[in-house]
Amino acid sequence: MSGGIVDLSASPPPERLSVEVCIVGSGCGGATAAWELARAGRDVLVLEEGADFTGSALTQRDAEMYDQLYMDRGARSTSDLGVSVMQGRVLGGGGVINASDVVPIPDEVLRHWEVGHGLSDFAPEKLAPFRSAALLDLSANLPGEERLNENNRLLRKGARALGWKGEVMMHNRVGCAGVGSCLIGCPLDAKRSPRFVAVPNAVEAGARFFLRARAVRIDSALAEEKTVQVRVLDGKGYREVGAFEVKAKQVVLAANAIASPQLLLRSGIGNQQVGRNLMLQPQLPVTGIYKKEVRFFRGIPQSYAVTEHELPATERRGWWGFRLESISGTPGIVGSLLPAIGPAGKELMTRYANFAALLCLLPDEPVGRVRLERSGRLRIDYALTDEIRARFRLAARAAARCFFASGADQVLVPAAPPLYLRSEADLPELDGLSLEPATVPLMSAHQQGSVRFAPSERDGGASPDGQVYGTRGVYVFDSSGFPSSASSHTMTPIITVSRYLTQRLLGG
Repeated sequence: MSGGIVDLSASPPPERLSVEVCIVGSGCGGATAAWELARAGRDVLVLEEGADFTGSALTQRDAEMYDQLYMDRGARSTSDLGVSVMQGRVLGGGGVINASDVVPIPDEVLRHWEVGHGLSDFAPEKLAPFRSAALLDLSANLPGEERLNENNRLLRKGARALGWKGEVMMHNRVGCAGVGSCLIGCPLDAKRSPRFVAVPNAVEAGARFFLRARAVRIDSALAEEKTVQVRVLDGKGYREVGAFEVKAKQVVLAANAIASPQLLLRSGIGNQQVGRNLMLQPQLPVTGIYKKEVRFFRGIPQSYAVTEHELPATERRGWWGFRLESISGTPGIVGSLLPAIGPAGKELMTRYANFAALLCLLPDEPVGRVRLERSGRLRIDYALTDEIRARFRLAARAAARCFFASGADQVLVPAAPPLYLRSEADLPELDGLSLEPATVPLMSAHQQGSVRFAPSERDGGASPDGQVYGTRGVYVFDSSGFPSSASSHTMTPIITVSRYLTQRLLGG
């Protein structure tokens, strides 16, 4: 077998193609599975909607990069417009556009999956070697003190002043120069993402990657040989310009917790649990404004987290509480999140260099759902519970306290109407934060659930080995199988679980 990467917008596909394994999605789950399967001698084809962007092709221009690197050009959202749903559409998947944080699945979460969800196969003792392998894949390392930018130092300063616990997070950068444009790709290729680890290793082992290839349907899901219907996209990924079929004995879905159930629903396969139990793990941005320059847009965006308010998983409940993490953004995304337009928005952006920012990150209950409308259009239903609203208010209060403890002149919570806090005396204003849909810019970057792993069809959409119930040889190897939030960042958990499930598929 001869591996390779083929852009179908420039090279016509074969009319018919037969392989042993067809994988949908080239990110942490898909590329990892392709590498392991190809290394074991399987004939593997990976389908990816996006194109290949590396080096200077990652231009650091907001409009161009969100257009090309994100699903729906970065505009995907829940049906009530309450949560922006951020997902990658590029060779290498979300690892190309994330903040590079390496947070493995804690043992307590795996124990919760084992005991609370009946997933004895996911006991921490069984997943430990695959978790270690994931850390090696990512070249996981701890940023040195000199790598913490002022934004992260201010969060740490505030936490320490309040006596709160925190941590410097591991990341998967090697050779980072602090460009700061991580969320729209690293032009120095410093991320040890799937694009630079699993993808080239899979190609070397014989796997093929077809780009601008959109899987739209899986037929004959109970037959020995499945048929994947594929549409070819144009060079920008805007229009479908061709079609072909892939015959495969096994189909692995690794297109994330939105697109994987979407494909199953479009194909009419799987049980009634497919699309249910979605978790968006929403995040609320909060901004500190300082008299001095912070220049939060330079350096590593996220390297410090306040862990004081996290609640570890128990046998009865998964990871809970909330976590505060520093973050930054390029001018376009920052401007879009601020609660001001016109002259007021322009004036606020003149203080861009004085901003510090963080995200209030909350694990959530599986209350969301992926659906298809009658037209076939994707619909993501999700509503905040009263409990998560209350935790967001507590998290926003904690964020403001951290900023004030580190010397912030003002704290801005981007709500409608906006909340400008000038001291801790203003904190009670946060009690009135309604969090109604589209009143705050909530974001989701770590979608999970929707084809939940479970030992019975009654409780989930896929068996513990990843096989979708009601199919023969159709699997999910991504975060759609997670029964609760795996950790605060899903890159490492997805690689861990994909490695484990691939080994099971191979009979190991």
